[in-house]
Amino acid sequence: MPSGYKWGRCLLVVQGETRISGRCSYQIEKGGDFNIQGPKQVFAGIDYPDPHSGAGEMSKDYWAVVYKDGDTWAGYSNAEIEATHGDERWEDLRREGACYTGKDVRVCLWN
Repeated sequence: MPSGYKWGRCLLVVQGETRISGRCSYQIEKGGDFNIQGPKQVFAGIDYPDPHSGAGEMSKDYWAVVYKDGDTWAGYSNAEIEATHGDERWEDLRREGACYTGKDVRVCLWN
């Protein structure tokens, strides 16, 4: 895994579809922003050569990012496993313990 990542437990449910449930890798940044990666995810420069451009990036699992946006929380994820860009975006996420929930989404992270 890349530097700064750890193993934990995650839950990612989007529009009733469970995409990640159980073991995951994650990274928490200063301020509380975090990202989660499904257990089959691959990383540039570790699992495959660093492509030095977005065109060569790879994804082998679902992932999600949750971040502070002003006074609220927001996030995004890939809708398809192979997607390396965040094509699903969420606004006004509410923190509920280890989870962030919003319209049609629930993202949870436990160390």
